[in-house]
Amino acid sequence: MSDQLLIAEQPELQDALMVCAWSGWSDAGESATSALYHLTQELGAKKFAEIDAEEFYIFTEERPMVENDGDGGRRLIWPKNEFFYWKSKEEKYPDLVVLIGTEPHLRWRTYTSLVADVAQAMNVEVLMTLGALLDEVPHTRDAVVMRTTTHDDLGKRYIHRRYNRPNYEGPSGMTSATIDEFERRGIKAVSVWGHAPRYLQGAQNPAITLALVEEIEKFSNIGVENERLGQEAHDFTTRVDYALQNTPKAVEYVQSLEDRYDSELTVAENPGSAEVVDELDEFLRTRDIGLGDDGDDDNMVRG
Repeated sequence: MSDQLLIAEQPELQDALMVCAWSGWSDAGESATSALYHLTQELGAKKFAEIDAEEFYIFTEERPMVENDGDGGRRLIWPKNEFFYWKSKEEKYPDLVVLIGTEPHLRWRTYTSLVADVAQAMNVEVLMTLGALLDEVPHTRDAVVMRTTTHDDLGKRYIHRRYNRPNYEGPSGMTSATIDEFERRGIKAVSVWGHAPRYLQGAQNPAITLALVEEIEKFSNIGVENERLGQEAHDFTTRVDYALQNTPKAVEYVQSLEDRYDSELTVAENPGSAEVVDELDEFLRTRDIGLGDDGDDDNMVRG
């Protein structure tokens, strides 16, 4: 492999699922990268490789961080792109490869080629990219998750999850670039996005993080302990409610988002004429709002 890949261990995996997220443009509220930090910590996943940052970043834009250590010394922390693995103890559950990265500024095709090289060496069968974006959604309702794929058949292991085809056109990020490179190499891919309230754009959002972790669990059937994260999400919502309660315009705005959310949910549960269905926007065609979910939590193994 390339000298830009720093490999500490070469794990032997089979039919693995690779899950990737990048901080930056595609990580509103740090929700996607936080989901993978939570996943790796709860599973006890082991770091086995990283990408050297030197060739891929403009350091005046993505500055390294300086930290003090306990011995009075100091160290620089460069933009991270770290690979972790977790090997399943049962063949019916996939091995996992996790990449927690920082969206690079330069040489995207070289970067995505390195990621795909790791995937092929680890026998990755399917790629899942995670992202989070800002949207006109209320914090008071279940988190909205959009999930898409261009593949009608993701294989027998993932037949229990039905993902829609994407129809977005416009500026893209590292998620799209990575999916493109993987599909060139014959590796199927899915894309999962959490939708965070636009009016909370400056805040870390554990509710969206939890929704993304749960989507990984549903897709892979591998479960982790989410009680702490669930409590953080509950506390976050409570704090936002308290902060907004004395601001009538903010309360009115959130109520308008709730009305929109609830009306779209009602139509999804009770579709009317074909004309009405045809006019539904991308919310209903690509977002998971908990309807028709045929995933079986009883088949989920806990890591």
